[in-house]
Amino acid sequence: MNLQIMDLALAYGLTAAAMLAGLLLMRADRRAYWRWPVYSAMAMALGVVLWNLLRKHLLPAEWALTRPAAIYYGALVLYALVGFGLGLLLGKLTRVAQHPASPEDPGH
Repeated sequence: MNLQIMDLALAYGLTAAAMLAGLLLMRADRRAYWRWPVYSAMAMALGVVLWNLLRKHLLPAEWALTRPAAIYYGALVLYALVGFGLGLLLGKLTRVAQHPASPEDPGH
């Protein structure tokens, strides 16, 4: 398998796993899990755009040659954070609201 395809699969897997963790943490509704593969791909694309902006504006240009491992792992961490954050958001949006028990309800 091509190295770039393996890196892409790793980035997608990391983003998808982090998003799944966010969904599980928020106890998302069943419908969120149907959207999860597509939304995790969009989260990865958003992570790529954010990483390119951060790298262009915040990191020195020579880091591409002197610290390639730091750049690589920094990108993976950003993908995981974006996936987890969007997983939390999607979980919160799809979570079924639990209504508090009313005082007239004798069962509670």
